[in-house]
Amino acid sequence: MKREANITEQQAREIVEKMGHRESYTSKSVNDFYRSIGLDPEEPEQPDKTVTEEAETAMTDELSGVTTGKVTMPQKRVSGKQRRLSLEEYRTTYLQIPKIINRKPVFVSETVRDELDRVVRYLGGKGMSASGLIENLVRLHLEAYRNDIEQWRKL
Repeated sequence: MKREANITEQQAREIVEKMGHRESYTSKSVNDFYRSIGLDPEEPEQPDKTVTEEAETAMTDELSGVTTGKVTMPQKRVSGKQRRLSLEEYRTTYLQIPKIINRKPVFVSETVRDELDRVVRYLGGKGMSASGLIENLVRLHLEAYRNDIEQWRKL
């Protein structure tokens, strides 16, 4: 019987961070990784258990007050056309090269900077930078919340 992994939020973050790095993994290191999160690396996956069944089990556990520590994500099907349209919308919204006048430094963590560089490198066009992505994100955020920020300032 396959055992579900019980991992902490910190372990999940480490997994995501490791997945972001381009490193070659030996079968031993992958097996060690599986053991560290509580899985037997030699067990084959059970194709008869679906994501829906796991979600229903998690939902039942939540309703009964039992916390298992499982992280289950419902599977969402998106067509290739929808993905391309979504990518184009993302590019036109966030990856347009902004004109930045009177530049000022802004500091972000190395992890965030690396992720921004990766997004810009893979999805952005020539001349796009992490600074440009940050500029676009902040402009859109300020536009969306301008009225709320003004009201909160007056409190």
